[in-house]
Amino acid sequence: MALHYTYEMDDDFYVGYLDDYPEYPTQGENLKDFEENLLDIYKMIRDGTLETTKQHGVLEMV
Repeated sequence: MALHYTYEMDDDFYVGYLDDYPEYPTQGENLKDFEENLLDIYKMIRDGTLETTKQHGVLEMV
């Protein structure tokens, strides 16, 4: 399983979010810290600690 994310540098911090959950941005002083924060967010969403009302679907092009 892979979690895709988007980030940018803001001053001295990595700032971004999981692509499937952009409503939960995070930051880190380095890439490792940033990725650990993203993983923590994902775990909280998965175990229900952090609620999300967002639904996902797939649009198939014909």
